[in-house]
Amino acid sequence: MNTDLLHFFTANYGRARVALIGASDWIGEAVRVGQKRLTPDGSPSLWSHTFILGEMRPDHRGPGRTSSRSPYIFESDLQIHPLRAQVRNGAQENWIGKWCLDDIEHAAILDFGLSEEEKDSVLGSALQLCDEQFQYPLLELVGTWLAIITRRLWAPNPFDDSHAMYCSTFVRYCFRQAGRDFLGRKVSLSNTAPEHIARNKPFLAEWHKRP
Repeated sequence: MNTDLLHFFTANYGRARVALIGASDWIGEAVRVGQKRLTPDGSPSLWSHTFILGEMRPDHRGPGRTSSRSPYIFESDLQIHPLRAQVRNGAQENWIGKWCLDDIEHAAILDFGLSEEEKDSVLGSALQLCDEQFQYPLLELVGTWLAIITRRLWAPNPFDDSHAMYCSTFVRYCFRQAGRDFLGRKVSLSNTAPEHIARNKPFLAEWHKRP
């Protein structure tokens, strides 16, 4: 557990804010390299995953399992744990500590200035996607990569699955449902990448792993 990163997320918490992270594991690196054509200088993106900050909840994660409060998040992700025979696929709610690990190199928080009603709508949409068990679409990632290299981001993803969303599509969909689509027609919903979100609005706060 990277306690410095956990403190960053907690200190900059806000309902329905958007978080970005950049992981250095092989999956994270592949996602970052796949977004090279979206960055100004053609270098790999800093960002491999994005999620929405949900509620600050009471738990027993303090020292000695004492009571504490920490953020929970809404996201779409695919995690496979062979040793525990566990698969978590698609829309889900998790504790923020899931992303406070040593393989995270960068993190950022964005605040879109939502009203309380808009925040409720964003989080309500996220919860609904979890309840409807939306899946994580691996093939749709290939479609987005093809759209990036052919510069046809506006075109519908050929592998779009109406019951599946990867992380950045999940985030954008929830904001669109609240009437706050931050990209418009220039990028199809199913082609939304973490780098698109990162370049849409100045960061409220940013964190980089210390050497």
